[in-house]
Amino acid sequence: MTIDVLGAIKKHVITAVVTLVVVFAAVAGYTFTRTPQYTASAQLLATYKGSSAQDTNANAFNSGANYIESQIATYPELVKTEAVLQPVITDLGLNITVDDLAKQVTASNPTDTMLVEISVEDTDPKSASNIANSVASSLQKQITTTLYSDEGEKIVSPVNLQIVQQAYVPASPSSPNTKMNLAIGLVGGIVLGVVAAVVKDLLDRRVRQSSDVQAILNDVPVLGTFSNSDAFSGKAPVIIAKPASPEAEEIRRLRTNLSFALPENNLSNVIVVTSASQHEGKTTTSVNLATAFAETGSSVLLIDADVRSPSVASALGIEGSVGLTHLLTGKLSAQDAIQRYWKPNFHVLPAGKQTMNPSIMLNSRAMKSLIAQVAGHYDHVIIDTAPMRVANDAAVFVKEGGELLLVVGLGVAEKKQLRTTAQELKTLEIETAGVSLNFAEGDKKKDEYYYYYGSDDDKAASAKSNSDGKKHKKA
Repeated sequence: MTIDVLGAIKKHVITAVVTLVVVFAAVAGYTFTRTPQYTASAQLLATYKGSSAQDTNANAFNSGANYIESQIATYPELVKTEAVLQPVITDLGLNITVDDLAKQVTASNPTDTMLVEISVEDTDPKSASNIANSVASSLQKQITTTLYSDEGEKIVSPVNLQIVQQAYVPASPSSPNTKMNLAIGLVGGIVLGVVAAVVKDLLDRRVRQSSDVQAILNDVPVLGTFSNSDAFSGKAPVIIAKPASPEAEEIRRLRTNLSFALPENNLSNVIVVTSASQHEGKTTTSVNLATAFAETGSSVLLIDADVRSPSVASALGIEGSVGLTHLLTGKLSAQDAIQRYWKPNFHVLPAGKQTMNPSIMLNSRAMKSLIAQVAGHYDHVIIDTAPMRVANDAAVFVKEGGELLLVVGLGVAEKKQLRTTAQELKTLEIETAGVSLNFAEGDKKKDEYYYYYGSDDDKAASAKSNSDGKKHKKA
């Protein structure tokens, strides 16, 4: 599975930005609330004295060098002992314990050198330098005199430890390093923001935008997008209720794009509408698309083939107790089952009451014969079918020659179910003509000048059409 990092960031940019701000603010808060610490360092050089003036040959020199190397390795730990630090506390009059002072002092022996570097960190720069110099002097005294005395008898130390660099008062704090910390906070915030966006995208089970759809359906084009508007939940199609609205233009765009996408074959005027799962707005798309075709003067038949859960009649506000099921079983003629809606060229065939197994009925010869007849009689036949999760009725109609329009409800459709649907269609060798997206979030304020509102005559005609639609519904 490939991860679209840029796509994840675009979808979850708020998450990424919030993570960046939180991380950067946390690092900045930590940095600016820390008490500044100052570090002062002193250096000592260890040399070998030798036990006599005759010890000047090469062997004695090498032996002395080896001795110093073995001794100097212990000095970083010796610095933290009571023997070295207690004199410092006494000389400087510090109100501190040896253990606490040891935490402020660090010592090291740089590789391949005879140097001992002593560093002291303190909140006061002058105290840091004073303590560092005092520790260096105390260590020097311990190495050159005290450690080599035996019951009061002074013994010459074979090691000469000399202060070669005293500690000076630091001009600026050593920590916190404000610039570095803020840089780390910024980079860390960006990285964690990207990670948070990617993780959120991977954990998000729902389809949120067109890129999610295209990632699953590959080359299937998105032919239209319906906004998440209350206009689509009205008791009449948007083109009838609000013909000059932005939502009406969205429907007309889908109609136009779909017209160009349909191939030239015998049943290319049969458009089968389905979705991967329930509540994605396939019926809303079906009734509005049928209305858009009827608006142009084309003869249109809208069939509600979702006999398990019919909703076309309810969406149009017409009687739906009789329809397709009665026609297929021979209980009614086409003239009695099909209703006229809004305009003379717009006909609707409701689902009717379920009287037998839907799969058997929709796969029957009567159904195939009906599709073939109406395809030759109408310019456009729109079939609203059950979601693929419920039944693959849509696949049956498309196999007979119809064209598939897949509806995807953004924020409703689940990626897993959409992948399952895509895989099933691929297995059945069914190509999808296009995708229509529902519930797209857009700007709350539309640019009124972007949409065509028409002349006064056009508005009057729209008002008359709206009035006619209401009359037909009552009839």
